[in-house]
Amino acid sequence: MAEKKPKKKNKKAKKGIVAYIIAVSIIGLMITVPFIVLSIISTMRENAEEQLNKSMYPLKYESYVEKYSKEFDVDKCLVYGVIKNESNFDPEAVSPVGAIGLMQLMPDTFTWLQNYRTDFMPDKLMNTNKLYEPKINIEYGVYLLRFLLEHYNGNTDLVICAYNAGYGHVDDWLADGTISADNVIAENVPFPETSNYLVKVSSSAEKYRELYFPDYVYTFVNSVASDNNDIETDTDVDVYADDVNTLSSEYNDEYNYEYYQNDYIDTEQYIEYDYYGE
Repeated sequence: MAEKKPKKKNKKAKKGIVAYIIAVSIIGLMITVPFIVLSIISTMRENAEEQLNKSMYPLKYESYVEKYSKEFDVDKCLVYGVIKNESNFDPEAVSPVGAIGLMQLMPDTFTWLQNYRTDFMPDKLMNTNKLYEPKINIEYGVYLLRFLLEHYNGNTDLVICAYNAGYGHVDDWLADGTISADNVIAENVPFPETSNYLVKVSSSAEKYRELYFPDYVYTFVNSVASDNNDIETDTDVDVYADDVNTLSSEYNDEYNYEYYQNDYIDTEQYIEYDYYGE
């Protein structure tokens, strides 16, 4: 009879241990489940925000953007930022002043860019209606960005301002000290539209980089230098910076002459010609 009593105690002890384990497990679940749920909700919220952002900043016409950003060595995030703010990816968009298509090119700008590329051979010019074609519009929009990058030695802020206001205005602002190339501040840009445009395009470009190309790094390289097989170092690249401005000036003079002869645009008006109707 005395030997059976310990067995009852063992059963009670086992039940107590099991109850303790169950209680601890329940408490553990009560603590961890809310964290798990919150983690799931947070992940779902982040995914929803990402999808919302991607719907607001879509990747469209990727093949053309990739092709011409590589061909002309232009930051593809900048290209997407410009398209987003110029037309919101509408190839049929036409501005009140007549800018056309995805990158909102003015017909006169399109004509000038074609002349610039073909060494002023008017018989090779395409009709303005070609600007409604995404391929042509993006090709020449990116080409214009490349021209401006060379003109401003890779300063993206100045490029964005010039794309909106025309580089004649931006050159004037730099010359009279209104803005500084070393630190372009939107509040100092005289045209309110251009000031807002600088902020919006810069923000959009960074949004595209964040959403789609977090590992993509763009580095401006002067095209005159990169096309020269003898150029291998960054120092040598810098030596050619002045050559670009000289080359652009020579082309501008030739452009003035050609267009003056053909009654496209008066020579004296060209320097301050406003492509965007500001």
